[in-house]
Amino acid sequence: MHGVPFKGIELDVLVGHPEHDLLFVAFQVAEASGLKNAKSSVSNIRIAHKIGRQLGTLVQDQCISLPLDTFGKRMRSNVVMFNEPEVYRMLMSGHAPASEPFRKWVAEEVLPTIRKTGKYDAEQSTNPAVLRT
Repeated sequence: MHGVPFKGIELDVLVGHPEHDLLFVAFQVAEASGLKNAKSSVSNIRIAHKIGRQLGTLVQDQCISLPLDTFGKRMRSNVVMFNEPEVYRMLMSGHAPASEPFRKWVAEEVLPTIRKTGKYDAEQSTNPAVLRT
């Protein structure tokens, strides 16, 4: 588990899972998105969109031990993790100032570029600070 800035937002990221490049603590994503009740929001989004998976399920089949949190304690197996597309979905649904640069980048640069050219190349971004993982 690594604490890293992801698209300009500080999140804990689990790397090294064989089926997912990156996994994020859903509660942290909900807080970064500015959703009022982060725990409830994660539950509601999981049910509505059938997304997210519990950390214990992700690690038990892969013989991976539960990672340590930012305080050095072993994470609980019922922590909900989101993959990268699920993180994007939640960040787009919130209103927090911390996630505003991400929403602005997607709405003003990524989507219009895809519409106009059929693709998006991060190397040609006009706002590279927002793009760094």
